[in-house]
Amino acid sequence: MKKNKNNTVQLIISTIGAVIFFFPVYAVIIGSFKTNGQLMNDPFGIPNPFIPDAYLLILLKSSQFWTFLFNSVFISSSVIVLTLASAMPASLALSRIRFRGQTFIYNFFLMGMLFPITVAILPLYLQLRNFGLLGTRFGLDLAQAAFSLPLSIFIFTGFFREVPNELQDAVFIDGGGLITFGTKVVLPLSTPVISTVTIITLIQSWNQFLMPLLVLDNPQKFTIPLGVMQFQGQFTTNWNQIMAFISISLLPMTLFYIFLQKYIVAGLTAGAVKG
Repeated sequence: MKKNKNNTVQLIISTIGAVIFFFPVYAVIIGSFKTNGQLMNDPFGIPNPFIPDAYLLILLKSSQFWTFLFNSVFISSSVIVLTLASAMPASLALSRIRFRGQTFIYNFFLMGMLFPITVAILPLYLQLRNFGLLGTRFGLDLAQAAFSLPLSIFIFTGFFREVPNELQDAVFIDGGGLITFGTKVVLPLSTPVISTVTIITLIQSWNQFLMPLLVLDNPQKFTIPLGVMQFQGQFTTNWNQIMAFISISLLPMTLFYIFLQKYIVAGLTAGAVKG
């Protein structure tokens, strides 16, 4: 009886939370299928009829959306490659090599999860300017990869520590070293964790707004979040087009998350428990 009551309370709280969370999304989507006049007169009502003109304009007659989409895909892919290439060797060393200061270095990486981007924004800007990386996609890739490293190292290290030492000893007896152990044994076992880190990094990079705004200065290099801002500036009075642009921008990550969310939960749980 008590269990049923608790389940009912949880269901009510979850429903209220879902309604609060999805209401802005609902307002944006229905607004995108209205004319500006309909939107002003009845902003939250169901469109009657549904008018797809704003979507057709953005997808078929405007090249800006496709430019922003290409930039987001290119930058997110680069950030994933940089993050995996840096986090995996570092995590392997931290989990398999015993040396003085190992715990300090590991904790130093983890401290990166405590600092929001806004705290480091000024030093980051000065460093990128000194290295001549402002206004470049590579500078943005490096900055985003750096902020993805703490969580990635936390997940990888927790997983690598659970690989049995007997496997490492067998590789060493056969004349192999740590690199052989990492490439021949650990890497094939790490597919689920690599998937998790890839998904988390992709979501973080794709949705990033402040850092691209800081680094990029050319609209031709803007990502989708910056594109929404740019589009809003150009079409201030065409609210239905702005909402259509936002709706299309939400679609790739929404589909991506729906199909792959189980890997995210599994990877985070593995890193938290095994670490």
